[in-house]
Amino acid sequence: MKNDASCPCEGSSLVGFIQPIILSLLGEGPCHGYILMQNIGRTRLWKDNKPDAAGVYRALRDMEARGLIQSQSMMPGKAGPDRRMFVITEEGRKCARSWEKTLKNYRRGITEVIGLLGDMHGKDDEPDDEEPSGCCCGN
Repeated sequence: MKNDASCPCEGSSLVGFIQPIILSLLGEGPCHGYILMQNIGRTRLWKDNKPDAAGVYRALRDMEARGLIQSQSMMPGKAGPDRRMFVITEEGRKCARSWEKTLKNYRRGITEVIGLLGDMHGKDDEPDDEEPSGCCCGN
C-alpha cells in the first residue's frame, strides 16, 4: 500500500470549499489576498498545505465579478501588481448563509457514508480527529 498524500482518500485539500472559506474569512474583516492564502492553508481542510495562489486569485476574481466580494487597490507592490484589500458584500453574506445550509446537508450525507463504511468494517464511531491510515488506492 503506497502512502501518497496527493491521493483523494488522504484528503490533502478540498479545493471545492475555497469559496465558503474565503467568505468566512472575509466575514471576520477585510483582508489582503496573501493573508487570505495563509489563512486558507491553516484550515483543517488544507492540513497546512499551501493553497494554489493562481486558484485563490481566480476564485477571488470570480467572486468579485459575481458581487460576493469587493476589492480596492491599497498600495503598489514593489515587484508586482498593486495590493488589493478584499471585503465581503451583503450579497456575499447571503451566499455564505446559503453555503452554511449546503454544508450542513453535506455533513449529514457524509455522516451517513461514514456510518456505512464503519458498518462495513464492524466499527463503532471513531474519534473525529483520526487521520487517514495511509493511501489505499495504489496511486
